[in-house]
Amino acid sequence: MRNFDYLRELGLTDLHNFCSAAEEMQVSNPDLSAISARKALEYIVRALYVMKNIDVPERVSLFELVDGEVFREYIGDERVMKAVHYVRKVGNNGAHGKHVSSGESFFCLLNLYNVVAAILHKLMFIKEVVPFDRNLIPNSPQASVITPATVTVTPTSTIVEAADKEAVEDKNPVVEVASDISEAETRKLYIDLMLKEAGWDVLDTEGAIQPSKACIEVEVEGMPNAEGKGYCDYVLFGSNGLPLAVIEAKRTSVSPVKGKHQAELYADCLEKRYGVKPVIYYTNGFETNIIDGLGYPPRRLYAFHTEGDLELLIQKRKRHDITDFSVKDSITDRHYQKMAIKSVCEHFNTKHRRGLLVMATGTGKTRVAISLVDVLTRNGWVKNVLFLADRIPLVSQAHKNFVKLLPHTTISTPTRKPSVSVGLT
Repeated sequence: MRNFDYLRELGLTDLHNFCSAAEEMQVSNPDLSAISARKALEYIVRALYVMKNIDVPERVSLFELVDGEVFREYIGDERVMKAVHYVRKVGNNGAHGKHVSSGESFFCLLNLYNVVAAILHKLMFIKEVVPFDRNLIPNSPQASVITPATVTVTPTSTIVEAADKEAVEDKNPVVEVASDISEAETRKLYIDLMLKEAGWDVLDTEGAIQPSKACIEVEVEGMPNAEGKGYCDYVLFGSNGLPLAVIEAKRTSVSPVKGKHQAELYADCLEKRYGVKPVIYYTNGFETNIIDGLGYPPRRLYAFHTEGDLELLIQKRKRHDITDFSVKDSITDRHYQKMAIKSVCEHFNTKHRRGLLVMATGTGKTRVAISLVDVLTRNGWVKNVLFLADRIPLVSQAHKNFVKLLPHTTISTPTRKPSVSVGLT
């Protein structure tokens, strides 16, 4: 008996084969288990698109499918979508040769079970969901399961034909399936995966400190409590042994904002000990916020920074306001152009992270962009700039102007792929 046997009883043979393979291999081969789980996810996602009579391009990625409005609206639950992306990401890691731990493959399998059950429940295939039983997972494969080489769903597939037509168009969110896995373990698995995606190796030993590692339960002194001590959930250390970031993880059931003050206290303690204030993250596993120390207000992120990105963030703290507003007449010499450039720079000085200039055709947008690059570079505000346009000829033309007007700046060859907007980073 296995957790996914009910799929076979429903006649969903292909979906059962993918899910069953993930369960059979979970302990003995976590990589293959994760890959099979990803295929199972892709199968049920593609099935939903077929049920809705929406054509899916042959080479469309799973990310594009699950991030599409059709699927997101059908799920309608942020926590279930988090589980969907966990299965996708861990499955991708397995498919691309990255090590998948036993813990990751288990949580991947659990999330797959809950996502599949939630969707089938909404589609009226099942009336109730039996909680996942981890005791049914075999230590070694007990059955030979042959899964299809490719994920294919057609209008004649059983899952499509048997789905309740009204349920396919139901606008209510799916019902999240309850799990016996602890809240703390769930949070840690989500955060660990995000750190792994950013290139961080998370240590297993509490209190251990190593350069270029994500360390857990790091003790700090100077906390405002009776013991005067505290334990940071995560501290990300740089190659020089100094802390680059501290992460405070709160319960998934509460807002991560509740961890903001605690994270700031930990950062102060680390600064007293190491002489540098780390970047501050506070998260509940589903939502992550950052205080970068550059004077900007806290903001939400969708990924942690790499070690190199964190080093750059801390270096930027030495950056001063833009004071040299001078514009070279050889680039832009019109009054309104210079006024626009100065306004953008003053906007950045007041701790805005984004700016937008809207200019009519023929008013010199490219030259204004080039002058902005020149001013921001001279003031130490940018090192790399990305210029985007919606047509290749426009990119090629801008490339020639950058080379001509900024002769001492390294300009890369324009890409052959057209972009969809114009901007600076």
